[in-house]
Amino acid sequence: MCDHLIYLAVVSKGIMRADFVTDPVTVDTPAKVRDRDVFHDTDGRVFVVLGYIQPPNRILAFLKYVPDPDGKWMSGNIRYKRIFWGSVDSTVAGMNILPTDYLVDDGHFGTELLEPPRDTVSKYFLPELRLKEILDEGPTDSLENLVHQAATALNDSLNIPLGDIGVAGSILWKGHEPGHSDVNMNVYGFENSWKLNENYELLRDMTEASRLRELPDWKHAISRVHSRVPIMRTEDLQNLFARRQALCLDSMCIGITPILRPDEVPIQHGTESYESLTAEPVTIIMDIESTDYGIFHPAIYEGRSETLDIIEGERVSRILVYDGAFGGLLKPEDRVEVTGTLQRVTRGDEVLYQIMIGTKNGAGKEFIRLIS
Repeated sequence: MCDHLIYLAVVSKGIMRADFVTDPVTVDTPAKVRDRDVFHDTDGRVFVVLGYIQPPNRILAFLKYVPDPDGKWMSGNIRYKRIFWGSVDSTVAGMNILPTDYLVDDGHFGTELLEPPRDTVSKYFLPELRLKEILDEGPTDSLENLVHQAATALNDSLNIPLGDIGVAGSILWKGHEPGHSDVNMNVYGFENSWKLNENYELLRDMTEASRLRELPDWKHAISRVHSRVPIMRTEDLQNLFARRQALCLDSMCIGITPILRPDEVPIQHGTESYESLTAEPVTIIMDIESTDYGIFHPAIYEGRSETLDIIEGERVSRILVYDGAFGGLLKPEDRVEVTGTLQRVTRGDEVLYQIMIGTKNGAGKEFIRLIS
C-alpha cells in the first residue's frame, strides 16, 4: 500500500481523485479497481488490471514488466524488461515466474488465474491523474505531447470531460521512451465510450495532422494476431480489422480504450460461475443481437446460436471475449463463426451457455470470423 504518501482525496463520479505531496499520480489501492489501471508490487514488478470482472479481495491482472538491468524501459533509475506481448502464452509465462500466492483457483471463472493479493501492492497508478499532470505541467517529450493533443481533441471535438480521460501504458508510470513506446489512452464511462466509438470521424477533421487509421496501418497488428492464431485466415482478419477505429496524429496511431466505471459493469465477480464443457474449442454459428458491452473488456456479444447436441439441444446466447483482438468489432445482425471454449454459466437459478475467447487451454485456436 502507499501509506507513505500524504494526499487529499475526494470522490467524483465514483473515481478517487487525489493531489499528492510526493507523487501526483499514485493512490492507495481503490476499493474497486478498473480495467487497465496499473500497479507495482513490493518487488517492483509492473501489473495491468485485466478486465472489469474483479474479485473483491485480490486484483485480476497480468504481469507486463519486471525489473531487469538489461531492460529497454526505464523509470527513475530502474530498468525494466517487458514480459507480456499480447498473447496467452506470454500471460502464462508471467504467471510462472511469480510467487504461488499470486495464483488462485477462481470460482467465478473456474480456472487458475493471476490475482495478486491487495497487500502486495506498493504503488497504484490512476490514468486520469497522470493525464492531469501532463495537462497542468505541460508535456516533457514527444509522446506526452501527443497525449496532450489527443486529450484536447476528445474534449473539444466530442465534449468528453478531461476528468473522464486517462493515459495508460508505460507513460502512466513514467517508464516510456519516445524511441520505442506507444501512446495508449482510456475513456471512462459507458456514455463517453459509445460517444467516442460512434464519432471517430469528428476526430479525423481536428487538425491537418490528424487522420483515422486505415486497413494498411493494421498490417503488423494483423500479422501478430495471425502468428498466434495461425488457424485463422488473413482475409478473415482483414474483414474484422477493417472495422477497427483509431486516431492517428502525425505518424503515431493512438489506442483509445473504452473503460467502464465500477458501478456500470454488467457482471460482478461471484454473481456467475463458469464450467468448461469440452477439453478442446468448439465451433458454432451465431447471430449477433446485442453489442452494448462489446466495446469493453471483456467484450460481451449476445445472440443466438443453432441448437447444439452437446448441450442437449440448448443454444449459446453469449460470447465473452478476453482476447482483445476480437473485442469491439461486431455489430447487431452480424452472423459469425465462433471457435472457443464452450461453458455453462450458472447465475443463481438461471443457466445459460457461452463461448469464451481467450482461454489458456484454447490459445492459438480460438477466434471469431464474420460470415455476413
